[in-house]
Amino acid sequence: MQDAIEIFGRMSDDLKGAIITAVFTSIVSIIGFILTNKNMSKNLKNELKKEKTTLHIQKMSEMPYAILILMDKMIKKPESEEVLDDFRKIMNTVCAYGSKDAIKIASVMQSENYKNQKNNVNMYRILSFYSLLVTQIKFDVTNIVNSPELWFKLKINDYDKMRDEMIKENNKIVDELDLNEDFKI
Repeated sequence: MQDAIEIFGRMSDDLKGAIITAVFTSIVSIIGFILTNKNMSKNLKNELKKEKTTLHIQKMSEMPYAILILMDKMIKKPESEEVLDDFRKIMNTVCAYGSKDAIKIASVMQSENYKNQKNNVNMYRILSFYSLLVTQIKFDVTNIVNSPELWFKLKINDYDKMRDEMIKENNKIVDELDLNEDFKI
Protein backbone atom coordinates (compact mmCIF):
# COMPACT_ATOMS: atom_id res chain seq x y z
CA MET A 1 0.00 0.00 0.00
CA GLN A 2 2.91 2.32 0.86
CA ASP A 3 4.43 1.62 -2.57
CA ALA A 4 1.20 2.58 -4.31
CA ILE A 5 1.12 5.90 -2.44
CA GLU A 6 4.75 6.63 -3.38
CA ILE A 7 4.10 5.79 -7.03
CA PHE A 8 0.97 7.99 -7.00
CA GLY A 9 2.98 10.84 -5.40
CA ARG A 10 5.62 10.77 -8.18
CA MET A 11 3.03 11.02 -10.98
CA SER A 12 2.28 14.25 -12.75
CA ASP A 13 -0.84 16.18 -11.81
CA ASP A 14 -2.39 15.49 -15.24
CA LEU A 15 -1.92 11.76 -14.82
CA LYS A 16 -3.36 11.89 -11.29
CA GLY A 17 -6.39 13.78 -12.61
CA ALA A 18 -6.90 11.23 -15.40
CA ILE A 19 -6.71 8.29 -12.97
CA ILE A 20 -9.11 9.93 -10.47
CA THR A 21 -11.52 10.79 -13.30
CA ALA A 22 -11.39 7.23 -14.66
CA VAL A 23 -11.97 5.69 -11.21
CA PHE A 24 -14.82 8.13 -10.42
CA THR A 25 -16.45 7.55 -13.82
CA SER A 26 -16.21 3.78 -13.34
CA ILE A 27 -17.81 3.95 -9.88
CA VAL A 28 -20.65 6.16 -11.17
CA SER A 29 -21.21 3.77 -14.10
CA ILE A 30 -21.33 0.73 -11.84
CA ILE A 31 -23.77 2.45 -9.44
CA GLY A 32 -25.88 3.56 -12.43
CA PHE A 33 -25.94 0.02 -13.81
CA ILE A 34 -27.02 -1.42 -10.44
CA LEU A 35 -29.78 1.18 -9.98
CA THR A 36 -31.02 0.74 -13.57
CA ASN A 37 -31.06 -3.03 -13.15
CA LYS A 38 -33.05 -2.80 -9.90
CA ASN A 39 -35.48 -0.31 -11.45
CA MET A 40 -36.05 -2.48 -14.52
CA SER A 41 -36.61 -5.53 -12.31
CA LYS A 42 -39.14 -3.60 -10.23
CA ASN A 43 -40.91 -2.37 -13.39
CA LEU A 44 -41.07 -5.92 -14.75
CA LYS A 45 -42.61 -7.21 -11.51
CA ASN A 46 -45.16 -4.37 -11.54
CA GLU A 47 -46.04 -5.07 -15.16
CA LEU A 48 -46.54 -8.79 -14.45
CA LYS A 49 -48.73 -7.94 -11.46
CA LYS A 50 -50.74 -5.55 -13.63
CA GLU A 51 -51.23 -8.24 -16.29
CA LYS A 52 -52.46 -10.73 -13.67
CA THR A 53 -54.90 -8.17 -12.29
CA THR A 54 -56.14 -7.34 -15.79
CA LEU A 55 -56.74 -11.02 -16.53
CA HIS A 56 -58.74 -11.46 -13.31
CA ILE A 57 -60.80 -8.35 -14.01
CA GLN A 58 -61.51 -9.48 -17.58
CA LYS A 59 -62.63 -12.93 -16.42
CA MET A 60 -64.77 -11.56 -13.59
CA SER A 61 -66.27 -8.50 -15.29
CA GLU A 62 -69.14 -10.48 -16.84
CA MET A 63 -69.88 -12.55 -13.72
CA PRO A 64 -72.43 -10.24 -12.06
CA TYR A 65 -74.46 -10.29 -15.28
CA ALA A 66 -74.12 -14.08 -15.61
CA ILE A 67 -75.28 -14.56 -12.00
CA LEU A 68 -78.31 -12.33 -12.54
CA ILE A 69 -79.20 -14.31 -15.68
CA LEU A 70 -78.82 -17.52 -13.66
CA MET A 71 -81.15 -16.12 -11.01
CA ASP A 72 -83.73 -15.45 -13.74
CA LYS A 73 -83.39 -19.00 -15.04
CA MET A 74 -83.65 -20.43 -11.52
CA ILE A 75 -86.92 -18.61 -10.97
CA LYS A 76 -88.35 -20.09 -14.18
CA LYS A 77 -86.86 -23.61 -14.11
CA PRO A 78 -84.90 -24.22 -10.91
CA GLU A 79 -84.13 -27.90 -11.52
CA SER A 80 -83.19 -27.77 -15.22
CA GLU A 81 -79.91 -29.13 -16.60
CA GLU A 82 -79.19 -25.72 -18.18
CA VAL A 83 -79.38 -24.05 -14.76
CA LEU A 84 -77.00 -26.62 -13.29
CA ASP A 85 -74.53 -26.17 -16.16
CA ASP A 86 -74.62 -22.38 -15.82
CA PHE A 87 -74.21 -22.68 -12.05
CA ARG A 88 -71.13 -24.93 -12.46
CA LYS A 89 -69.55 -22.55 -15.00
CA ILE A 90 -70.07 -19.59 -12.70
CA MET A 91 -68.68 -21.43 -9.67
CA ASN A 92 -65.65 -22.61 -11.65
CA THR A 93 -64.94 -19.10 -12.91
CA VAL A 94 -65.34 -17.60 -9.44
CA CYS A 95 -63.05 -20.23 -7.92
CA ALA A 96 -60.46 -19.74 -10.66
CA TYR A 97 -60.42 -15.93 -10.89
CA GLY A 98 -62.44 -14.49 -8.00
CA SER A 99 -61.19 -12.63 -4.98
CA LYS A 100 -60.76 -14.33 -1.63
CA ASP A 101 -64.15 -13.04 -0.46
CA ALA A 102 -65.92 -14.02 -3.70
CA ILE A 103 -64.53 -17.55 -3.38
CA LYS A 104 -65.58 -17.62 0.28
CA ILE A 105 -69.16 -16.69 -0.65
CA ALA A 106 -69.24 -19.21 -3.52
CA SER A 107 -67.83 -22.07 -1.46
CA VAL A 108 -70.20 -21.58 1.48
CA MET A 109 -73.10 -21.13 -0.94
CA GLN A 110 -72.15 -24.37 -2.72
CA SER A 111 -71.78 -26.21 0.58
CA GLU A 112 -75.17 -25.03 1.82
CA ASN A 113 -76.81 -25.86 -1.52
CA TYR A 114 -75.52 -29.41 -1.17
CA LYS A 115 -76.78 -29.69 2.43
CA ASN A 116 -80.14 -28.19 1.48
CA GLN A 117 -80.78 -30.88 -1.11
CA LYS A 118 -81.42 -33.21 1.80
CA ASN A 119 -83.14 -30.76 4.18
CA ASN A 120 -85.60 -27.93 3.94
CA VAL A 121 -84.38 -24.97 1.89
CA ASN A 122 -84.10 -21.43 3.28
CA MET A 123 -84.79 -19.47 0.08
CA TYR A 124 -84.03 -16.16 1.79
CA ARG A 125 -80.53 -17.35 2.57
CA ILE A 126 -79.96 -18.78 -0.92
CA LEU A 127 -81.09 -15.55 -2.56
CA SER A 128 -78.88 -13.59 -0.17
CA PHE A 129 -75.85 -15.62 -1.25
CA TYR A 130 -76.51 -14.82 -4.90
CA SER A 131 -76.98 -11.10 -4.29
CA LEU A 132 -73.88 -10.96 -2.08
CA LEU A 133 -71.83 -12.76 -4.72
CA VAL A 134 -72.96 -10.25 -7.35
CA THR A 135 -72.23 -7.37 -4.96
CA GLN A 136 -68.78 -8.76 -4.06
CA ILE A 137 -67.74 -9.33 -7.67
CA LYS A 138 -68.98 -5.91 -8.74
CA PHE A 139 -66.97 -4.41 -5.86
CA ASP A 140 -63.88 -6.43 -6.86
CA VAL A 141 -64.09 -5.31 -10.48
CA THR A 142 -65.26 -1.69 -10.11
CA ASN A 143 -64.63 -0.82 -6.44
CA ILE A 144 -68.28 0.28 -6.30
CA VAL A 145 -70.63 -1.04 -3.61
CA ASN A 146 -74.24 -1.47 -4.64
CA SER A 147 -76.48 -2.58 -1.84
CA PRO A 148 -77.56 -6.23 -2.16
CA GLU A 149 -81.06 -4.91 -1.59
CA LEU A 150 -80.97 -3.41 -5.10
CA TRP A 151 -80.62 -6.90 -6.54
CA PHE A 152 -83.55 -8.13 -4.45
CA LYS A 153 -85.73 -5.25 -5.60
CA LEU A 154 -84.72 -5.94 -9.16
CA LYS A 155 -85.33 -9.69 -9.13
CA ILE A 156 -88.11 -10.35 -6.59
CA ASN A 157 -91.58 -9.09 -7.45
CA ASP A 158 -93.00 -9.18 -3.93
CA TYR A 159 -89.80 -8.17 -2.17
CA ASP A 160 -91.60 -5.84 0.24
CA LYS A 161 -93.40 -8.83 1.78
CA MET A 162 -90.16 -10.65 2.55
CA ARG A 163 -87.87 -7.65 3.10
CA ASP A 164 -87.34 -8.16 6.84
CA GLU A 165 -86.38 -11.82 6.43
CA MET A 166 -84.06 -11.02 3.48
CA ILE A 167 -82.30 -8.29 5.45
CA LYS A 168 -81.84 -10.65 8.41
CA GLU A 169 -80.30 -13.42 6.24
CA ASN A 170 -78.16 -11.01 4.21
CA ASN A 171 -76.66 -9.34 7.27
CA LYS A 172 -76.19 -12.70 8.97
CA ILE A 173 -74.11 -13.97 6.02
CA VAL A 174 -72.05 -10.75 5.94
CA ASP A 175 -71.21 -11.28 9.62
CA GLU A 176 -70.57 -15.03 9.30
CA LEU A 177 -68.17 -14.61 6.38
CA ASP A 178 -66.64 -11.37 7.67
CA LEU A 179 -67.47 -9.54 4.43
CA ASN A 180 -67.35 -5.82 3.74
CA GLU A 181 -69.66 -4.06 6.23
CA ASP A 182 -71.02 -1.94 3.36
CA PHE A 183 -72.73 -5.09 2.07
CA LYS A 184 -75.17 -4.99 4.97
CA ILE A 185 -78.66 -3.71 4.34
